[in-house]
Amino acid sequence: MRCLWITRQDPRPADSGELIYTRGLLTSLAARPGMEITVLAHGTAQPCHGAPPVTWELHGAIPTDRVRSLASPLPADAFRLGNAVQRAALARLLGQDWDWVIIDQAACAWSLDLLGKYRRVAYLAHNHEASVRRQVAAGGGSSFALRMALQWDASKYARMERDLCQRADLITTLTPRDAAAFLADNPGKPVCILPPGYHGEIPAGPPRELTEATPRTVVLSGAFEWIAKRRNLESFLRAAAGPFQRAGVGFRVVGKADPAWFEALAKRYPWASFHPNVPSVTPHLDQARIGLIPEALGGGFKLKALDYIFRGLPVAAIDAALSGVPVDPATGAITAGDPASLATAVVARIDDLGFLNHAARQALEACRHAFHWEDRGITLARALENPDACRS
Repeated sequence: MRCLWITRQDPRPADSGELIYTRGLLTSLAARPGMEITVLAHGTAQPCHGAPPVTWELHGAIPTDRVRSLASPLPADAFRLGNAVQRAALARLLGQDWDWVIIDQAACAWSLDLLGKYRRVAYLAHNHEASVRRQVAAGGGSSFALRMALQWDASKYARMERDLCQRADLITTLTPRDAAAFLADNPGKPVCILPPGYHGEIPAGPPRELTEATPRTVVLSGAFEWIAKRRNLESFLRAAAGPFQRAGVGFRVVGKADPAWFEALAKRYPWASFHPNVPSVTPHLDQARIGLIPEALGGGFKLKALDYIFRGLPVAAIDAALSGVPVDPATGAITAGDPASLATAVVARIDDLGFLNHAARQALEACRHAFHWEDRGITLARALENPDACRS
């Protein structure tokens, strides 16, 4: 089977959730017998070689100019990705025969007008973008000009994703929640749920034991480049400031971020610690009692949940952020509906070592065999061979 895979950028190295997902799916699908995949994407400043074993068509870096997209029918991301260089490369590649054209995330729908109606198209959705972008645009804390720009961009994302779903012969999603949203918009469309796999070590035995010696610290890891991620963090910091300081609970934020922004947050919230662009999050996870997922904004699967669970950390999360994670929200995690309630729940449980250890064990057992990338390649290959089997 010959597949042309259109994605944002070379996922090597995979240093964010979207790149981890792209690389994992590419690697697992390319490993299936008879698969021949060519990837069209932008290159990166630090090119990396090696797996997955595919043919790479990498052309330039992603342009940074967003202003000109305001006059385009495409949202800013798609406008930048679908620049003249990428369009010329795609037009050339479409001179070949392909069994499938795979559009990896909605922003790559810039390619739709070049594909023609006689090619089979698969849409690998990372989010239900119409919902997520509308939610982000409606969030507070921005200037009037930024709010207007986000709302305009969200409306264009919704139209583009609608057109993409109508054109697609197959849609894949990361979570059951997103699958339900796509099916509601596109009744009868083949939709396949493809949660991510896990690249790290999955322990064969029970998780480490949390004890009185384990620091009374909550850790949040992740990439904080998208506005929704930054808003989620700031919202939780505001909500947790009072409860965490009164209870003497530590809060450590670790991940991919602008150091200047983390420095500004440290001045506003001196009771928390911020560690940008660390070589490894593992030492920080090992010095905490709870792993936090405070995403009230943004959809998709939260890969940090697997980092926490497989390092023996119980998870505290906004309810919706656990979609796709097979953990009992009552006994296998700490959950709440909003940041303030979540902060209160964390403080109530931080010293309940019996509950925390039970939740960590239960989550590990539920997830131990559920997140292997090889399985995702098998599922995607079968969906491409027979999309109708994915109809609900």
